[in-house]
Amino acid sequence: MKSGKVLVTGSRGQLGRDLMSLLPDTCEVTGIDLEELDIRNKDRVLSFIGTLRPDIVIHAAAYTNVDGAESDREEAMLVNATGTRNIAIACRETDARLIYFSTDYVFNGEKRSPYTEEDTPGPKTVYGQSKLAGEKAIRDVLEDFVIVRISWLYGRHGGNFVKTMLRLGRRQLDESKSEKDVVPLKVVDDQIGNPTWTADVVRQTAGIIEDDFQGICHATSEGETSWYGFARDIFNIMRMPVLLASCTTEEFPRPAPRPRCSSLENGRLKSAGINRMRHYREAVAEFLEQYGKEIVT
Repeated sequence: MKSGKVLVTGSRGQLGRDLMSLLPDTCEVTGIDLEELDIRNKDRVLSFIGTLRPDIVIHAAAYTNVDGAESDREEAMLVNATGTRNIAIACRETDARLIYFSTDYVFNGEKRSPYTEEDTPGPKTVYGQSKLAGEKAIRDVLEDFVIVRISWLYGRHGGNFVKTMLRLGRRQLDESKSEKDVVPLKVVDDQIGNPTWTADVVRQTAGIIEDDFQGICHATSEGETSWYGFARDIFNIMRMPVLLASCTTEEFPRPAPRPRCSSLENGRLKSAGINRMRHYREAVAEFLEQYGKEIVT
C-alpha cells in the first residue's frame, strides 16, 4: 500500500474497528466516529477534512439499522445520502481519494444468479435506497472514487449472525444438559448471499488502494449459501451438535423486506486481477479458530 494519511469514518463500527487495526502500517491512519464528527453537518465535515487533509478517506460510517430505517427514513437519508455527499465534497476540496462501502441491499433480490456490477440497482428497502443515494452522491461529486459493495458481514466486533448463532447454540446445548425439551433453532433457508468476514474486506481494501482501482466493485466472499446453510457450517466447524430446523422468510416477518438472493459476483476485481476474497467456508473456519471459543465462553 502506498504510504499516506488515511481517514476512516465509522471507526468504532464492526468494519471500522478492523480497518483501524488491520490496514498496513505504511499508512498513517486516523479514525473518527459520531463523537468526533457528525457527517450530517457539511461545514464541520469540510473543516475537519480540510484541516486533516488525508490522502484517502475510507467512508465506513453509516446508518445500518435495516428495519429501523423503514420508520426513520429521514435519519437514514441524512446519514447515508447527505452525510456521504458531505464527505465527497470534502474529498473534492482536498483532492483526497474516497472509498465508500455500499451494500447488496441496493438490488431488489429477485435475480436468480449473483448480481454483477453491471446490473441495475432497484432497492426495496429504505436502507438500500439510502445507500444507493450515497452512491449517486459520490458519482455526482467525484471522478476519483471507489464504491465497494459488501454483504452479510461478520467479525470480531459488534453484533452479527455468527455471534448470534454461537450464543443461541450454546444456550440450546446447556438446556439439553438439564434434560429440558430441546427446541430446534430455526434459521431462514430461502435467503441466499455471501457471508463475508470484515478482515477479508480490509485485505481487499488494501489491494484496491495498492492497485489504484477506480469505480464500483463487489467485494464479498466467494461461494453462496443460505442463512441456514451458514449456521450449519458454523456449528460443524465448532463441533457443536446444535439441533437446527430450516424455515421460510414468511415465518420471520420483519419491517424491511429481505432480498431472496443478494449474492454478489466480484467481477470487476477479478477482471483487474486483484480479487483477494476467498471462499466463505475458508474464511469462517479461520475466524472461528481465532475467536470461536472467545465468543461462546
